[in-house]
Order: sequence, then C-alpha cells, then structure tokens
Amino acid sequence: MGDVLAFSILAVTVGLSLGRPRLGWLKIDHASAAVTGALLALLLGVVSLDTVYETVQLLSFPIITIVSLMIITLTAERAGMLDLLAHAIARVVRGNGRHLFTYLFFCGTIAGTIFTNDAAVLLFTPLVFDLIEDVQEDDWQDTNKVPYYFAILYVANLVATFVISNPINIIVASLFDIGFVEYALWMFLPAVVSVVVSYVGLRIVFRNTIPQRYNTQRAAPTTNYDRRFLVICNTVLGLTLLGFFSESFTGIPTWLVACTGAITLLIVQQWKGDGIVPVVKGVGWDVIVFVIGMFIIAMGLRNVGLTHYIGTLISNISGGDFSSMTFATGFISAICSSVINNHPMAGIMAWVVRDAAMPALETKMLVFAALIGGDLGPKMLPIGSLAALMWFRILRNKGVHISYTQYIVIGVPVTLIAILLALLTVHAEFVVYQWIVGA
Repeated sequence: MGDVLAFSILAVTVGLSLGRPRLGWLKIDHASAAVTGALLALLLGVVSLDTVYETVQLLSFPIITIVSLMIITLTAERAGMLDLLAHAIARVVRGNGRHLFTYLFFCGTIAGTIFTNDAAVLLFTPLVFDLIEDVQEDDWQDTNKVPYYFAILYVANLVATFVISNPINIIVASLFDIGFVEYALWMFLPAVVSVVVSYVGLRIVFRNTIPQRYNTQRAAPTTNYDRRFLVICNTVLGLTLLGFFSESFTGIPTWLVACTGAITLLIVQQWKGDGIVPVVKGVGWDVIVFVIGMFIIAMGLRNVGLTHYIGTLISNISGGDFSSMTFATGFISAICSSVINNHPMAGIMAWVVRDAAMPALETKMLVFAALIGGDLGPKMLPIGSLAALMWFRILRNKGVHISYTQYIVIGVPVTLIAILLALLTVHAEFVVYQWIVGA
C-alpha cells in the first residue's frame, strides 16, 4: 500500500507541476505542487517528521549555495552585465545570423557554467527575446527566431562543467563530499562533449531556418549602466570564482564562498542606494521550495523501496560489470529525469548509488554518470527540468508558442547521442585514471 501511495503522490505532484491548474482563487505552480506532494507524503505516513527534518538539514548548505548564486546572478543582471554581453555579441558578429546563433550558444554556455542553469534561463531568455526583436529583418518569419530561443534553452541543460552550474549537482555532490575542483576535473571533458554534440545537433536541425542576416543598426543596448557598479560586480564575481577553484587549498567550502560573494553584492546594492529588497524578491524562492518538496517526496519513494528496485534493475542490466553499470546508471537517470523531473530523480539516484555501497572511486563514477543523465535527460521531455518549464512560460507570456512535439522531436535524438558520448568520456577517464594509478 505504501508504494502505491508514494507513486500516486509523485504522479499528482508532477501532474500539477506540468498542468498548473487553477483551483478557484489559487493558481497551482511547480512550488505549490511540490508543497502539496510533500504534505500528502507527510499526512499519509509515507514520510515522517523526522525524515522531513533530516531532508531539510541535508539540503541546508546546498540551498545556501543556490540562493547565493541566484543573488549574484540577479545583481549581475541589474548591473547590466548580461544585457551588455548580448548586445556586444550582436555587434561583434556584424549581421551574420548564423554567427549570432553560434556566439549566443557558446556565450550562454559560459554564463550557464558560472551561474546556475535555472537563473541563466530566467535571465537570458527575455534578454535574447528582446535582442532578436531588436535586430530582426523585415522578412523574418517566426520560425527564424526559434533557433535562438532553443540555443538559450539548451545551454541550461548541458553536462555542468562546474558543480555550481546546476542545483542538482550542488546537492548530489555535497552528499558524496565531492569538492568543486574534483568535480570540475572529472566533468570538464564530458561537459565539452555535451556542448559540441548539442551545438552540432541544433545547427543540423535548424540549418534551413537560422537567418542569413540580421539588422545591425539596432544592436546597441538602449540602457545606460553604472560603470562603477559594473566593475564592482565583475570583481566580486571573479573573486568568487577564484574562491571556488581554490577550495582544495583554502579549505573554504563552496557554500561559504558563494554566500560571501552574495552578501558582498547585497551590501554594495544597499550602499549604492538601490536597496536589497528587489534582489531578494527576485530570488527564485519557488525553485527552492520545489527542490525541498521534491526531495521529501524522493525520500518517501526511497522508504517504499524504489531506490532498491532501481539498484536491482541496474545490477541486472549490467550483470555485475562496472562499465555496463556506469552506462545503465546514466541512461536510467536520463530517462527517469525526463519523465519525472531531474530534481526528484537526482535525489532518488543519489540514494541508489549510496545504497550500492561501492568502493569510493567507483561510487563517484556512478555519481557522475547519474548527474550526466540528470543534466542532459530533461532535454527529451518538457517536464524534465524547471529550466525548460520556465523557458516555456517566459516565451508564452511574450506571445511565442513552441509546441511540446517540436521540443521532443529535437530533444530526444540530440540528447541520447550526447548522453552516450558523455558517458563514454567519463568512463574513458576512469579507465585511464586506473591505469595511471596501477602503473
């Protein structure tokens, strides 16, 4: 009975999050859906109060990191960093529509690496929309604009080069004590592979719709920004990144570095006279609530044996061979993340890997495989990630309607190839590392 309840709660939560119905005066969104699911799990005995407390305690430092990164991102946006970047790209490529796509994709990738993917989509989607509206030629059709929107979405669902690039990476890495530098060393090459595959895939898909030219006359930003504030933001951001990279030397954890950077920028905001309320209000608190709620539901699923079932499935598929286990973990994580959503699936896969009780190095390889699946898998179905849901919502509010069918038709083949090659890369790293250590 418990397993039926747990799966029913998950189905209701995902359904509410995707459908976003209105119940009288109450509009259901992904945050309230997750809260509803967590409350149902608690009231129906799927999880206990102690489990809820343990989950919140477990997520405390990762949540501090995520909130801090959102504050840094919002402050950078208020300083004009992202707007100036978008329009600078439009000026640099001098009217070439294909080059504009390429620059937006790779600059968006860099921004999504530095900031969290959800924050990158939240800020870059309206910026790119406005930019494309500014520079479009008179003969452009709506289909000519769509490739640029997909370019921004796809940079939010790549293998994260840094642990800070995706909330699920922050949370899962913290559960297994994987530091910033260690994570980056293992995941850099798989990330590069996923970037290249995604870019090439999008270029092939949109080869006939990316426009040849755009209007360069309107490629300059229309807002004047405070240069001193911009310099301060860039400096704090640079020092924060330096703090992340030096974690193994200084011993200062990622959450404390991010928190220090965020507090510094809030102080600057207050000193500048703008106040901190707009920034604090702009933090994606709904994302935070969603993450906590979904992890509570994931704990309920673990309690009724889902993690044991997935672990058994991986073991049966792999036949005890670790190489096969790595690929099975990655693909199961990807498929389930696309169907359920990568936030709860990250929690479920974390417990699957932990319960497998493998040696330390093998455990980390399975963690990386699960994260590759969790990072890339959401590109197959719209429900897969919050970034995709926010992307659809932002574009819909601006009058742009992209069908779920188009999203799926593009996403499935590109994503499966990216997952396969990224998993091959991380496994090759594991083999080479073992050979070096063994030698």
